[in-house]
Amino acid sequence: MTRPSLAQLVVYFLKLGASGFGGPVALANYMRADLFERRKWFTEDEYGQGLAIATALPGPMAYKLAVYCGYVAHGALGGIAVGLAFALAPFVLVVLAAFVYARYAASDTVRGLFYGVGPVVVALIFNASWDLGVKTLKRDVPAWIVAVTAVAATIVLKRELAIVFLMAGVLGIFLFAPLRKPVPEPSADAAAVPMVRAHTFPILAAALPAFSGIAWQLFAFFFKAGLWVFGSGLIIVSFVKAYVVDQYHWLDNRTFLDAVAIGMISPGPVVITATFVGYIVGGFLGAVAATVGIFLPSIVLTIVGAPILMRYRNNSGVMGFVRGVTVAVVGALAGTTYLVGRPVIGDLLTLALLIGAVAATRFTKKIADQALVAGGAIIGLVAYPLLHPTWIQ
Repeated sequence: MTRPSLAQLVVYFLKLGASGFGGPVALANYMRADLFERRKWFTEDEYGQGLAIATALPGPMAYKLAVYCGYVAHGALGGIAVGLAFALAPFVLVVLAAFVYARYAASDTVRGLFYGVGPVVVALIFNASWDLGVKTLKRDVPAWIVAVTAVAATIVLKRELAIVFLMAGVLGIFLFAPLRKPVPEPSADAAAVPMVRAHTFPILAAALPAFSGIAWQLFAFFFKAGLWVFGSGLIIVSFVKAYVVDQYHWLDNRTFLDAVAIGMISPGPVVITATFVGYIVGGFLGAVAATVGIFLPSIVLTIVGAPILMRYRNNSGVMGFVRGVTVAVVGALAGTTYLVGRPVIGDLLTLALLIGAVAATRFTKKIADQALVAGGAIIGLVAYPLLHPTWIQ
């Protein structure tokens, strides 16, 4: 294993933010394939710990996993740098999309894009979820049982629940804790893990713009959303809709759905939807305020929580807890794939796009995900005005 330089990590996450489609499961799978399997910058245990941390803490899962990788390699500075890099490209792209949307009211165009891209995105999530499950669960029967239970709970309750992850973690202490594993004091290697420095939070605070008025309201709301909502970016989107549309009336339902479509067809974390909402409500400063608000809790909580788990990673109880949480995460993400797919597949064309994209990614490795997304976008733009699907609200 060779640790990457800070510059290498920043460049990697800049690229992933600009080209990573498919939502949290796909992004987590990209990170596993690139950072552990291909480049060997991190170990399998570190990746598993990162996935557990990213799930146990509130905020977008894939984004926290990225911040964790930066933290493990280069401490708090690495976590902050990776967090900024990962969000930069999606922020720029969504601001440009919001600029065009606000001036040309291209909602039909966005709806056409969503019509074609939605099934492709679901296919990418499905395949990434399957790959992640096979690699994480392997042939561990108890792990599969816990994961399937999490799938059922997610589908029945229609959301991811932190209590499910905590219960799986407690169960994991008994099911997955290594037998006869000594409980050592924190090792020299663990003691070398960079802890959070006193200057970390002043640095983060100094990076905040001087928000006021509607920008401050946007920052405060999205900070609360990032701080209190567990699960994937799509779960946070559901929470945001309840306030942005139903309580604050910042957007109407149609505009909010267009915002979600932009978030889904954009690369990087799905919660970049916050940037679109911020721009429509408060212009460029509103976009900055909403983006900082939604991502800041993930940075702060990850760099605080990561060292605690890492220092005691050799404790058998902690290892069992982490394993239990991790397998529950895999199940919950698979259940979320079903929930995401239901409103996207509404006719034969979208079903055909879903099946075709799944087949292309499963059996033809030469077709890039970005090419599939582009193909879906073209089909959607052509087919939507011809078919006028009434099931899209």
